[in-house]
Amino acid sequence: MKRNSEQQNEIVKEALERFETASDGWSDIYEQSVADVSFIDDDEGQWEDSVRESRHNRPCLTFDKLSASVDRVVGGQMAQMPSVKVRAAEEGDEDIAEVYQGLIRQIDQRGLQAFKTAFKFAVKSGWGCLLVDHDYIDDVSLDQDIILREIKNPFSVLLDPIIQAQHVQEARFGFMFEDMERKEFERLYPDAETYPGESDFTSTGNMDSWVSEDFVRVADYFRIVNEERTLVQLSDGRVLDLEEVQPVRDELNLQGITLGKTRKVQKRKLERFKISGMEILEEVECVGRFIPLVPMFGKTSNINGRYITRGIVRKAKDAQRLYNYSRSVAVEVTALTPKQPYFVTPAMIKGHESKWKNMMVSNDPVLQFNFDQGQKPYRESPAQGSPGLLQDAQFAAEDIKATTGIFDANIGQQGQETSGVAIGRRQFQGEMSNFEYQDQLIDSMELAGRIMIDMIPAVYDTERTIRIIGEDEREETISVNKTLMDAQTGTFVKTMDLNAGSYDIKIASGPSFTTRKQETAEQLSSMISQNPAMSQLVGDILFQNLDL
Repeated sequence: MKRNSEQQNEIVKEALERFETASDGWSDIYEQSVADVSFIDDDEGQWEDSVRESRHNRPCLTFDKLSASVDRVVGGQMAQMPSVKVRAAEEGDEDIAEVYQGLIRQIDQRGLQAFKTAFKFAVKSGWGCLLVDHDYIDDVSLDQDIILREIKNPFSVLLDPIIQAQHVQEARFGFMFEDMERKEFERLYPDAETYPGESDFTSTGNMDSWVSEDFVRVADYFRIVNEERTLVQLSDGRVLDLEEVQPVRDELNLQGITLGKTRKVQKRKLERFKISGMEILEEVECVGRFIPLVPMFGKTSNINGRYITRGIVRKAKDAQRLYNYSRSVAVEVTALTPKQPYFVTPAMIKGHESKWKNMMVSNDPVLQFNFDQGQKPYRESPAQGSPGLLQDAQFAAEDIKATTGIFDANIGQQGQETSGVAIGRRQFQGEMSNFEYQDQLIDSMELAGRIMIDMIPAVYDTERTIRIIGEDEREETISVNKTLMDAQTGTFVKTMDLNAGSYDIKIASGPSFTTRKQETAEQLSSMISQNPAMSQLVGDILFQNLDL
């Protein structure tokens, strides 16, 4: 439906008002999260400007001990990505549920980088994001695929602040924006307005943040609109939209299917626009009932109505700063410790003056001197550095472990634990202290899966062959939405109809199928090595679990 100028202006006005609302709602969280990312990724991020200025021309060294903790949490989780489970719900079919499950698993594997980037930002700063999108397979195809798009800058995303108090899928709007160079904007949108004065549209938002001399902000604006729909129950039990039934009502009557009771409902519909601060640049084709921007949080809390999300870095900042400061001062003290001079008399070095003057820059292994009244040159012991500085650094290092929950055993270093049981318990303690990050990843994967389940019937709506991945991680192709004639009745029936029934999703955490195979093979090999007779009982199972 083509929108007139007044309708388009109303959409832009609504978008700008909502953008300001979302900016205000997320500003404190983003400010803290950006500082966390800068602290660990910026070369000079671990020193405050005021401290660096006060130590002008003095060592300000960075001994980063936090990156290993972040890498441990991210790497440990990526090695054991949760798996998707789809189950048939109302009028669903178990075989089709397996197709949904295999298709979503295939989409997840192709979009693994999107989850990885979002999770990495969530662990660092408490905020990451990814986009569930759909697009044409290539330039010469009419078929589309669902795609997980990586968002490399999660702070270029704004979601409805209502999700700070309600479930994420209740979001009513969202933005994904970039500040585009004016020349690039004019190249991509040659007919677009580039200055507010060129349009009769009056903005109610902060136009300075959208348009400047050098940049123009372009945003993807997602919104949910409610449409009144009439549901009708057919005599065969199916519940459909009355609009979809009316065109085929005669065919249904011929099959003996009649219309039953009806009900009016408000149906959610997703709309997507690409906008500047002045106008709608294009209306983007989209399907679904949910905002497809999937947030990923860190450790969350709520203090008297103020939503908080943080990563592993925030609580460890002070300990890391103290560690850097103590080590830097220790290096400074050592460097400034004077080279202790020799105590000599003129008679002791008479005839060897040049060698004694150049002794600090000479590699001559021999230094000659003269005895003076039976005495030889001597020097005092050098000044010792402050043991308190090294002690402060040791305390700070332990504080970093305590605040991150990552101990030596978790990153493969030798700690105070010596037995395997003690090491295992320490590793378990570190994993449990950071379990909430894994839980947030599971929640985001579940939301992404729910959005995909909602999209699949509309995206994969024609007869086609798709690739799916089974639980054993083997890939296969399958035909869906294929229409065949029933030989007995002579009627046409659709097989593997992805539009039939409802389906629900659950995310299962734990080792992957490959990891479970390896562990099973190791356990069986250990059993056989201890009792060779067991090979007759479990030998075939062992070979099934070997990657040969």
